[in-house]
Amino acid sequence: MFRGLLDKGLAYHKFDHTVRDGRGLGRNLWLDARSLKFMVENSLEDMSRPLYDQEWERVLVILHQGPLQSCTGNAGIGALGTQPFYGAVGREVLPPPNNRRLAEMLAIQLYADSTRVDAWPGVFPRQDNGSSGLAICKVLKSRGTIQAYRWARTAFGLLQLLQDGPVLQGMPWHRAFDEPDNDGFIDSRRIWPASRVDGAHEVVAVGVELDRQDPLNSTVVYDNSYGTSWGDEGRFRMRLRTYEQLEEVDLKQFIVDGWPRPMHRGSRRRTPPAPPSPAIQGSVRPHGRGPGRRRGGRAGRPGRRG
Repeated sequence: MFRGLLDKGLAYHKFDHTVRDGRGLGRNLWLDARSLKFMVENSLEDMSRPLYDQEWERVLVILHQGPLQSCTGNAGIGALGTQPFYGAVGREVLPPPNNRRLAEMLAIQLYADSTRVDAWPGVFPRQDNGSSGLAICKVLKSRGTIQAYRWARTAFGLLQLLQDGPVLQGMPWHRAFDEPDNDGFIDSRRIWPASRVDGAHEVVAVGVELDRQDPLNSTVVYDNSYGTSWGDEGRFRMRLRTYEQLEEVDLKQFIVDGWPRPMHRGSRRRTPPAPPSPAIQGSVRPHGRGPGRRRGGRAGRPGRRG
């Protein structure tokens, strides 16, 4: 493990990653102070918009990184394979949605390219040391795949980003997270904060089911890169309160083809609230299954903790 400061306001944390049961991790933290200008929290208008239940449709098959430390590349390709990014650009740069082998090859190439722009030495495949979400964004922007990217730094900032599309989330990975409960929650065990941190992981937040009485009890839904036999067909759930407890989390969202557009959420235009308030509004799911429903059709029980 190494933490440090670089010149020009850059900070990084190189994690030691443990491969367990053939599943790698690989996210390292690399932050740039210039990104503070692009935080959603900087906009009162953005942060005061009403919140709705959301789930963004994953078009591309769930990937499996295996023992490689390539989670950042897998998350980047996974986000491009999810609406609205898939319709805007993903369909042009990704293979057919069910071609897992070719999609995984693209994820590994994206990971390899990101190790060439990261803040620490070591380039894949010669060294498999992981990468950062920031490096993934930089590579995709340099390719012209995305136009830009923006950030959030708070729980409510994450909820606002999820109103517009999927979010790349880098997070420390506790050993207790390896085994989600029957409803897909990785944080149902109260002892999770005391479990060992095996490294850090990059995942894709794709939906939220809001709790109107206690917003921090809202359920965030994620796509992982451990194949469909892990978790809830490759997905997991986590309380927003758990996000608040984690350290060294970073949140990024692509901007592609002008998306997200001001005041445009999914397939509907909504007028801004008056007066400005972060209050949670009614339940709206214009993008397919709600986060509380399992892919097999059986309703999940986000109100229960195993």
